[in-house]
Amino acid sequence: MVDHVDKRTKLLIAGTAGLAFCGVLLETSLNVTFPEMTQYFKTGLGTVQWLTTGYLLVVALTVLAAAWLEHSFTTRALILASVGIFLGSDLMCILAPCFPVLMAGRLLQGISTGIALPLVFSLIMKKVPLHIQGRYVGSAGMAVALAPSLGPTFGGAVIQALSWRAIFLIVLPIELVFGIIALISVDRETGHVGAFAWLQFLFLGVFLTGLTIGLSTLDVHGPVTWLSLFIGVLALVAGVWTLTHQRTRLIDIAVFRNRTFTLALILYFLVQFVQIGLTFILPNMAQSVLGETSTVAGLLLLPGSLLSALCQPVTGGYLDGHGLRGLLAVGSTAFFLSALGFLVLSRRLSVPLMVFLYACYMVGQACVFNNLLTVGLQHIPAKLVPDGNALFNTLQQYSGAASTGVLAAIITGMPKARGIHAGAQAFQFGAVWAFVFVFLIVLVILLVAWFLEHSLASQDKDGVQVV
Repeated sequence: MVDHVDKRTKLLIAGTAGLAFCGVLLETSLNVTFPEMTQYFKTGLGTVQWLTTGYLLVVALTVLAAAWLEHSFTTRALILASVGIFLGSDLMCILAPCFPVLMAGRLLQGISTGIALPLVFSLIMKKVPLHIQGRYVGSAGMAVALAPSLGPTFGGAVIQALSWRAIFLIVLPIELVFGIIALISVDRETGHVGAFAWLQFLFLGVFLTGLTIGLSTLDVHGPVTWLSLFIGVLALVAGVWTLTHQRTRLIDIAVFRNRTFTLALILYFLVQFVQIGLTFILPNMAQSVLGETSTVAGLLLLPGSLLSALCQPVTGGYLDGHGLRGLLAVGSTAFFLSALGFLVLSRRLSVPLMVFLYACYMVGQACVFNNLLTVGLQHIPAKLVPDGNALFNTLQQYSGAASTGVLAAIITGMPKARGIHAGAQAFQFGAVWAFVFVFLIVLVILLVAWFLEHSLASQDKDGVQVV
């Protein structure tokens, strides 16, 4: 078996992973700035959190079109588009005179990340031999995972020493360097712009947007909430109908014929949902309840995130040699223990406890997260890999938007329902219910992991893919 991957391919993967790194770094860096943002722009947490929720929603919508983009444009053109949009939108954020301009810049950055993120893993699945793909996905995943590892710490330190605008300023030259590395390494290709399924994109986009708005406003229980959810459901039905009846498809739903792929995709979404939710709850709880600085709030996520990032190449190598089943068992155990700890100790959490329990969860994520993407894509035909990759990356980003919106609604809505309207007591009360919700999601994770383990066991026994 050939293990060799040429230097240009390695640099190309590294460059595109760096572009994705910059997008995710800004996403998690801003989470620790929310308390200051609410004061600076004189608005509430429910509004400011849209800097993350809206960004993740746009990333998800852009990734929906990833398969079409890869089929229609060269890798060079996609890299140029990603870098150009990022640089322009970053300047908007640096110079933003008001919240709407900052929000617009963040939405444009979502387009940039939505182009770069699926490109990383698509290049690996196309250019790296099958038997070492786990190692490369793990390494690329480590690079991308370093962003949430460093993001809260980076954001907290910068905002304490300088200002939130400096976060965008510092990231700008990093993006430029990675863009240059990717561009000088990419091979010459030809592209042919094919027909785009605009109607399907519209319906699925309305579904994701309506669901996000509905979930984010659950604490209000107003007409906007229920109307958004209703429109979202109608758009989903229409989107599925067009996907099954139109010749040109945004996503080829044939990928769902494989049970292993489908279960891996669901589990991938849920694991990311909880992880992004914890990165939202913990830094804000540390500041609002425990009175810690933004630097401490950012640092409490660093050990667990670094541990996860550094372990991912190791677990990817284990996947190549031994498969996913053992990793699923270890990961599921870590998820359960972490969620149970947060639930039981929710009223007595300290910074050391947060660090330990978050690190426990991130050990589980290192075992399964990127390996689910590898296994899922390996179980579908090569021609469907761009479609499967687009689905994985869409749900990865949308899980963050949904998680942030839902947990923000729980944290602000539950205290209001009990007549607690402000202060540390209100946030702590809301956070307790947020941890209850996280625990319930982890129970679903364990159930889906059990089904996936049995699917893989059946495949190993029969020697065929389970469809």
